[in-house]
Amino acid sequence: MSLSAIKAAWPVLSQALKSGQLFKPQCELVEPNPDIAAYYDVEIPISEGFSLTANIFRSVSRDRSGQKSPVVMCAHPYDNHVTPALNRTPLGGPPQQYRLLPQAGGPPRFSTLTSWESPDPNFWVPAGYSLVNLNLPGFANSGGPASIMSAHQGKCYREAIEWVGKQDWCTGAVGLCGVSFLCISQYLAAAPPDGDSTPEALKCIIPWEGVSDLYQDLACRGGVPDTGFLNFWWHTEVVGPMNNTLADYLSTEEAIPPDLLDIHPFYDSYWKAKSPPLENIRVPMLLCASFSDHELHTFGSFRAFEKARSKDKWLYTHRNGKWSEFYSPDCTALQKEFMDHFLKGETTGFEDRAPVRLEVRSAADTVKEVRWESSWPLTGTVYTPLFLQNSRGLGRKPADRPVELTYDGKTGGAEFYYLFEKDTELSGYIKLKIWVEVRATNASTPDDMVLCCYVDKRDKAGRSVRFNGAVGQREDMVTRGYGRAARRALDPVASRPFHPVPLGARHEPISGGEIVPLEIAFCPSSTFFESGERLVLIVSATDSVHAPIFRKDTRINSGKHVLHYGGEYDSHLLIPVIDDK
Repeated sequence: MSLSAIKAAWPVLSQALKSGQLFKPQCELVEPNPDIAAYYDVEIPISEGFSLTANIFRSVSRDRSGQKSPVVMCAHPYDNHVTPALNRTPLGGPPQQYRLLPQAGGPPRFSTLTSWESPDPNFWVPAGYSLVNLNLPGFANSGGPASIMSAHQGKCYREAIEWVGKQDWCTGAVGLCGVSFLCISQYLAAAPPDGDSTPEALKCIIPWEGVSDLYQDLACRGGVPDTGFLNFWWHTEVVGPMNNTLADYLSTEEAIPPDLLDIHPFYDSYWKAKSPPLENIRVPMLLCASFSDHELHTFGSFRAFEKARSKDKWLYTHRNGKWSEFYSPDCTALQKEFMDHFLKGETTGFEDRAPVRLEVRSAADTVKEVRWESSWPLTGTVYTPLFLQNSRGLGRKPADRPVELTYDGKTGGAEFYYLFEKDTELSGYIKLKIWVEVRATNASTPDDMVLCCYVDKRDKAGRSVRFNGAVGQREDMVTRGYGRAARRALDPVASRPFHPVPLGARHEPISGGEIVPLEIAFCPSSTFFESGERLVLIVSATDSVHAPIFRKDTRINSGKHVLHYGGEYDSHLLIPVIDDK
C-alpha cells in the first residue's frame, strides 16, 4: 500500500490495528468446488478496437457433456486477479478490505476465487450457471480509457454482455450481480442513453447497494462536500489497478475523484453525465437498498428502484452489513430464485412475491419485523409534522409565538425531543424544514452555514439506541441528513413534499439578519419505537456522528447559528408514520 493510500485509509487502518482485524480479517474463505474450471484473461473484443479481459468460471462436467449454462456477470475497476486463489491478496488471505473494514452482521463466507464485492463462483457454478468477472476499460489488463461512472463504461459493458451471450457455452441469457461499484456498473449497462438499447442477452439484474448520482449521493450531499470517502476509495481501490497513465486519465475525467468538486463545485453537466438515466432500466430487477449505508449507497439505491421502469422489479431492504448480507445463505438463495426464474425460465414462485421486502429494526441486533409490502414508499404512510417547541420538544402543533435558539457556529448544536405515547413504526423518508440565520461574533459577518442533522432513538431510560451504519459502523443513529444555507434552492421537479432534493446549481449567500428556510433530506430508514421511547432531533454545526472514512466539510461554519421556530416560522421534522390499521 502506497503512502498516499495509507494516509487516506488511516481512519480505518488505525482502527483495524487496534482491533487486530488487520491480522485477523473478518471473513471466512473456503476452497473452490472441484467441478469449477477457471479461464483467466479471456479477451472480449470491443468495437473501438481494444479488448476487455474477463475471468470465466464454468462447470467441468457441463462442459464435457456439451451443456450450455446461463451466465451471472459482474464488472468493476478493481482487478479480477486480486483473489486468494491467484496469490494476489495480502498474506494469501482475502482482499485487503476485509482487513480494514468492520463487518457488521458477522464475517461473510466465500471461496478463494472471489474478488472484492463480486459473486462467488462456488455458489453460482454448482447452481447451474457460468460466472463472468469483467475488468472495465483501463483497469487491470483491460484496454481502453479508464473512467469512473461514465457512459463509456456502460457502453463497453453492454458490448461484453452481448459477446458473452453469443458464446457456445452460454444459453444466450445473462444476468448481472454485484455490490457497490459492481452495482453501479449494472445501472450503467442496463440504463442506456436514449437511442441506445440494452443487449438482447441481458435478461435481468441484481444491483446490490450502489450510488446512482455521484454528486447528490456522496460528493456534495445537501450541498456539503465530503472530504473523506472519495480520497480513500481512489487511493486504496482505484488508482492501483488502473493501467492508464494519470495524464491519460485526467484527459478523460479532468481530475481524480477527490478533486472533482474543486473544478465542478455545482451540479453541472459533468456530474449529471455520471448519473445514468435510471428511467431507461426496463429489465427485471432485484435491487438491494440498505438502511445502514447512510453515508454512501442508501439514497442512490432507493432512487434507482423508484425511477426504474422495469415491469418486474423488487426491493430488498435490510440494516445489516452489506457484505455479510450479500453473501448470506438467505440472500444468495433469494438471488438464485430470481435468476432461476428470469435466466432459466423456471417457475420458482419469485414472480408472485410482493415488490418490497421490508426489514424493521428496533436496535442494531433486534429485527422487529420482516414483511413484504406492495410499494415503496409504503402504502398507508402518514407523513406527520413534529414542530420545534420552546421547551426543546417536538409537538404536533406549532408554538404560537416565534422563538429563536442560538448556538456556537463552530462547535455547538441543539436537541429536540418527542415522546411516543404508543408503539410506532417509522418507515420511509424523513425531512427537516428549519428556518435559520447566522450572526457575526466579530467584525466579519458569515454568509453561509452547514447543518449536520441526526435522528436518534432513546430508550425508556433515556439511553441512545444504536444501529448498524456505513462500512461496518456499530454506533449509528436512526438516520442523518445534511444541509447548507447557501445551497438551499430545491429542484422543483425532483423534490417531493417528504423528500427535498437540492438544485445544486448556484450559491446564494445569506445577508446579515436574513432568515431563510432550509429543507434537509434524511436517508430512508425503518425503525420501531415502543411507547415511552423518544425520538431526538440533533442539529449540529459539526459532523458529530462519525462514520469511518466519511468526513463532511464544515469549515465554513463560524459566528452564531440561530434556529427560528414558532409563529410564522414553521420549522418541523416530517416523519413517516406507518398506519397500524
